[in-house]
Amino acid sequence: MNKIVVVPSIREQSYNRWISEWREILTKNNVKVILVEDNPKRTFIPNYKNIEHYSWEEIDRELGEKKWIIPRRTAAIRSFGFYKAFQTNPDYVVTLDDDCYTTPQSEYYFQTHEKYLFGGLHKKHWIQHSQGLRVRGVPEYLKPQYNVLNMGLWANVPDLDGETQKINPNYRIVEQSFNFIVPAGLYAPISSMNLAVRTEVIPAFYFLLMGPSYPFDRFDDIWAGIFLIKIAHHLGYSVSGGEPFIWHDRASNADVNIKKEGSGKKVNEFLWKDINKIKLTKTSYKACYKELASKLPRYDEYWNKQSIAMKTWLSLFE
Repeated sequence: MNKIVVVPSIREQSYNRWISEWREILTKNNVKVILVEDNPKRTFIPNYKNIEHYSWEEIDRELGEKKWIIPRRTAAIRSFGFYKAFQTNPDYVVTLDDDCYTTPQSEYYFQTHEKYLFGGLHKKHWIQHSQGLRVRGVPEYLKPQYNVLNMGLWANVPDLDGETQKINPNYRIVEQSFNFIVPAGLYAPISSMNLAVRTEVIPAFYFLLMGPSYPFDRFDDIWAGIFLIKIAHHLGYSVSGGEPFIWHDRASNADVNIKKEGSGKKVNEFLWKDINKIKLTKTSYKACYKELASKLPRYDEYWNKQSIAMKTWLSLFE
């Protein structure tokens, strides 16, 4: 299947390790990489043939007056990579952080994502509580559930908030083989460190305004995930998570993360409840995302601007 990997990075050393570990797997699977370097100009040496390399300079030139919707000095800059990936219409798009490396099972990394996005293993109304063959009692003739996002998890260091990370500095996870479906009407925290999405959902999957220029950071993927889950469930589609695992070496600092997450943690306690109350009426990803942006809670001026940013993001796909 045709796939693209989006990697945001500001750390050349991390990127160099990332590409050295993933190169053989990427080459074997004929995968194009979109590297979004979070610097004013390109400074990295990509060291991979099938790659598109962007920086602020390319973002500004291509988006013009709309460039403001791609925040800087934050992982949310990966939105530009998703936008560029969408233009070539792959079957799906994967995103990985530059501190996410390979494990013994990574030889089948892309095949595992494809199994959950396209394999028809998820059955509507029924949960398969073991992987592989159909277990006793599951009806034989069930229509496959259409899955739009599969989030892989992490061996070694989990994706923790700063406070939990500081209290549990030595907590580690081993690689596992399992998958879960987010039940309709419920939510799950979506991490952008290791996930795959069907290309058609990208207009409804925008990483929010974050970083030094805004009051929030490190909630771009969490809140983008809430919005996408809300829309997917409204349209009758599923979201899943579990394997494939990657090896995560924490590159960020717990104290820095605590500071970055402070304001967002307060809003995160009630944003999902207000999103859950919104009644969606449209029948496509684009229309639902526009409706959600229009009905977005307006707690303060940031959320007014966020609504405009979401609608501007949509305009890129017209």
